[in-house]
Amino acid sequence: MSPVAEVLGVSALVFGIVALLFALIYIWDRWVKGTVLERSIDAFFDRLGKLFDR
Repeated sequence: MSPVAEVLGVSALVFGIVALLFALIYIWDRWVKGTVLERSIDAFFDRLGKLFDR
């Protein structure tokens, strides 16, 4: 594989990860924030945090 193809592949991968992150943030703000789902996810991570704080 040529260096140019590797650079393009890595750039596409990084761009895809960044786009996915922005999409997840948008989805969270649009549909999850303030719902029962958010409270249950928050409670799960609170329990997980308490487990590791011991």
